[in-house]
Amino acid sequence: MNGDIMQEFFDLVDKDELVKMLSNAVDIKSTNPTGNEKPMCEYVEGLLKENGIEYSIVPVEKDRYDILAKIKGITKKDAIVFTGHMDVVPVSDDEMKRWNTPPFTSTIKDGKLYGRGSADMKSGLLSALYAMILLKRNNITPKRDIILAATIDEENYMKGSRALYKNPIFDSAKYLVVCEPTNMHICNEQKGRTWADICVHGMTAHGSQKGVGENAIYLAIKLIEKIKHTQFAEYPDTFWRTLAINAGVEPQVVPDRCVFTVDARLQVGHEPSKIWEKLEELIKEIKDENPHFDATYEIADMRDSWHTDKENELIKAISSGLENLRTEPCFETFSGSTDASKLIKNGLVPVIIGPGDLAVVHRENEYVELKQLFESCKLYMDIMTGL
Repeated sequence: MNGDIMQEFFDLVDKDELVKMLSNAVDIKSTNPTGNEKPMCEYVEGLLKENGIEYSIVPVEKDRYDILAKIKGITKKDAIVFTGHMDVVPVSDDEMKRWNTPPFTSTIKDGKLYGRGSADMKSGLLSALYAMILLKRNNITPKRDIILAATIDEENYMKGSRALYKNPIFDSAKYLVVCEPTNMHICNEQKGRTWADICVHGMTAHGSQKGVGENAIYLAIKLIEKIKHTQFAEYPDTFWRTLAINAGVEPQVVPDRCVFTVDARLQVGHEPSKIWEKLEELIKEIKDENPHFDATYEIADMRDSWHTDKENELIKAISSGLENLRTEPCFETFSGSTDASKLIKNGLVPVIIGPGDLAVVHRENEYVELKQLFESCKLYMDIMTGL
């Protein structure tokens, strides 16, 4: 596509319309937990209906569902999937005090749109959706099918992307573009994640009796300390830590249970199962020292890391698209976990790229730069029509 045609193509983006669409989305309080995505689902559905884009819903739980939309291409082969989640994390009472603007009312100031979900990730989702709308509105037929997967529950247990495993819409799909906030950098790999609740068992006794019972808190501390000081030599970027703890029957009783959560973030290539093999080793070490020690654990989730080669056709197409926007391609590893860890089980080749900075999400005064919002939409249009 020559420069003049490319510019004419990009000029289809109505910035005011896109900002309005995003503002409306940010104004929707689709917090999760506890799964309040329905109003956001209805908003996305409304935009699809209004613009004549075919779609279907995938029920996940009561009043919770994914949305799958499609624009047909010249060929059904090797479709491109764009994905974004519709839920946002809640705002705690303490965090609310640190916001300079109402978190669930979009505010535009100094070229930025503020509000919960502005970066994570309603900007990426709406940008991809608007790109599809522009293709449909202007009767532009892409080379291959374009699919949008709008999911629920990404911020919790990823029930939305789990529900899409082996969905027939992915039978002819090949590529996956995750529209998470990357500052418009290309993330061609993503770290893995796994976490579990660990229960250390003790023996109850009356709190007034010295030296009796087996305090589960003290026993848990032994294991927590071992976890804290255990590193993974072969994978130096992997780390794990205790993030929550709970114990006690009531204040007068020596606790016989202490439950704590261990969260592990894994270097690319480090298998999640290896984390729990290491935990087994640590439990055994303590048992060898104290035969009365007993600990069990329940794994909440295991999310694999992944890597896509820079020479892959999808990565090359994105690099070319960025160059068309006069932006130098920059590569990074995505440190968080995304729906990609579940959707790649459908045999998709993934990449993460989208507007917004991960450093400003899940905290006060979240925002997205409008410049990146517009650039992402143009890039997604480029990918949809050029790959």
